[in-house]
Amino acid sequence: MANYVYMPAFIFAVGVSAVCAAEAGIPADVDKAFSDYVALPDTLVPILAEVKNKASADAAADKLYAELTKVYDTRSELQKIASLPPEVAKQLKQKYEKEMRTRWGEVYHHIFRLQKVRCYDSVPFFKQFRTLCMMLDQ
Repeated sequence: MANYVYMPAFIFAVGVSAVCAAEAGIPADVDKAFSDYVALPDTLVPILAEVKNKASADAAADKLYAELTKVYDTRSELQKIASLPPEVAKQLKQKYEKEMRTRWGEVYHHIFRLQKVRCYDSVPFFKQFRTLCMMLDQ
């Protein structure tokens, strides 16, 4: 499997905040953003996993389209997080890294599989799939 970062990169390259408390907790909005991101595979994996041929890809196109707004909104919330105090970044990494790697690893497994088979030449599915991939690459 390719080397993909399943956690947003800013967690690993966090700028030092001047207002860093000694015992900083994870702010509720940041925790929610990460929790929502970790939950996305719950709906994406079943949609991607059901695509096994052109007919199933055609059938999955609308389902994937329906999830794209949630993906966009969740990624947007993560991107709003400019920087985190090092202690908060550490806590987020401890709390979410393993789960993100596992759950998002399954999503990327299906993404690689579907890329390899060119989305079974389903144009409707490919359009939604391409949009999903672009959102995840941001």
